[in-house]
Amino acid sequence: MRLIAPSLRLGIFIFVAAIPLLYAGGKPEQRLIRLQAPLPLSFQELVTAATVDPLPPDVQRKLDTLLSEPFISNEATLRGAKPKRPEAGRLGPVLRIAEWNINRGENQREITLALTNAEKFEAAVRATGKVGRKKLRRIRDELHALESADVIVLDEVDDGVKRTDYRNVTRDLAQALDMNYAYGVEFIELNGIYLGAKQLDTVDLPRQKRESEVFEVNPHRYLGLEGSAILSRYPIRSATIVRLPQVHDWYHGEIKAISDLERVRRWSAERLFQERILRQVRRGGRMALVADLEVPESPTGILTFVCPHLENYSPAEGRRKQMDALLEGIRANANPVVVAGDFNTTGHDGTPVTIKRALLSYIGDYHFWARQIFYFLVPAPGLGYIFAGANYFKNLHDPTAFNVPIFAANREKQLFADTRMFRFDDGGSFSFDTSPRRSFHHKGRTLADSNQRAWKGFATTFSFARTYHGLVGKYKIDWFFVKPPRVERPNLLEPYFGRTLHDVNTALGKRISDHSPITVDLPLRAFTPR
Repeated sequence: MRLIAPSLRLGIFIFVAAIPLLYAGGKPEQRLIRLQAPLPLSFQELVTAATVDPLPPDVQRKLDTLLSEPFISNEATLRGAKPKRPEAGRLGPVLRIAEWNINRGENQREITLALTNAEKFEAAVRATGKVGRKKLRRIRDELHALESADVIVLDEVDDGVKRTDYRNVTRDLAQALDMNYAYGVEFIELNGIYLGAKQLDTVDLPRQKRESEVFEVNPHRYLGLEGSAILSRYPIRSATIVRLPQVHDWYHGEIKAISDLERVRRWSAERLFQERILRQVRRGGRMALVADLEVPESPTGILTFVCPHLENYSPAEGRRKQMDALLEGIRANANPVVVAGDFNTTGHDGTPVTIKRALLSYIGDYHFWARQIFYFLVPAPGLGYIFAGANYFKNLHDPTAFNVPIFAANREKQLFADTRMFRFDDGGSFSFDTSPRRSFHHKGRTLADSNQRAWKGFATTFSFARTYHGLVGKYKIDWFFVKPPRVERPNLLEPYFGRTLHDVNTALGKRISDHSPITVDLPLRAFTPR
């Protein structure tokens, strides 16, 4: 050892001593990754990412790592945390899964209460004085469903962003719940930095202003991360990030000047629906977080979670392209699989509008021209309005409704058709069970086992702030798809009682998020239904 320099000996000692912090040998649970955390960009690198294109190679490499390597923590398991395995009537013990787009975690206190402390949440509900006994019972039941979930999938989760007080929302929730977590970065939020840098370029700006005043963020705390997370009481064996095909450019597309037509559209959206639509300069793009969880009841010992967030700035064809690419990427997976996430299946294209784009969309839309020709040849007064009204009702709250091109189009339908027909290499497929006995409210039809049906379509999961008594602005866009195991053990890890927890999301007099949480139960033992 005398031949080795003191500084090198110190480095070797630190490296060897650090190994147990990342991996531990011996028992299976000790071979888990304790903590994995890629380096975020420094503030100066964020300024570069916002203003320089193409990026310098060193910043590009660091950005690529951040967008491809997930954060992972199994500290809860290594502290001794165990799954709750709640009982669900005739199903016995189940693996209960929740999915919730938490709108960045802006109402983190209320989210934490809903997930961890039913009594305090219920007390806060009672304090509003606006909830009757019947609704309070429903809220209590929904709180129990959330509290007992052993896996929680979260979309739109911040880390180091001003709007959420620079909190690491995933880590904070995981610690409050005593759960492991995996977190994948979808976007680096650069809007304020981009606008601040443009402000610095103006001649009359006082140069003595502090960075925090110019960029409107704290440069010592800002990380700008937004992504998806999986919280789990089961050990996380591995996690990866799958980048989806880009159907909207969140950097170059957003820094272009907003057209007059788009300004009008955004003005009307804010005033009619109380929804503010803002330009969002970002690096990154839509992705799926994929994690293998150790579930002893699985025939393979693993349950794979695939958690996509599909594009809203795209027509339905773009979301279908992303979903098809994702399915192709998991085709070889031989484990039971749960797909859970925000698919943005509104039937609309949220891409910013320009006059040129609006004109081209009509010129190139054969559906539009075919309808005009038909209405001209059949000059029945109001025929177009009748067709439009009937098709609107057909698709209301149901992106799986049938599709008749030109006159009764449902452009989201093909995504669900592709998913239903998809087959894994082992012959497995996603359950689209229509049996009322497996649904929450005993309503049948497509996906009744894993997603709550309603009197028309599905129980909606997303709404604008103003919906005009639910006639517009409410959509089913958050979904579960479940591939059960390929074994002769009836009902094992098959989806049951998919439900939407709308009441708990609105119980405090305002929405906790613009999305309501959803849950589904997977039985942990085989049984023969009566």
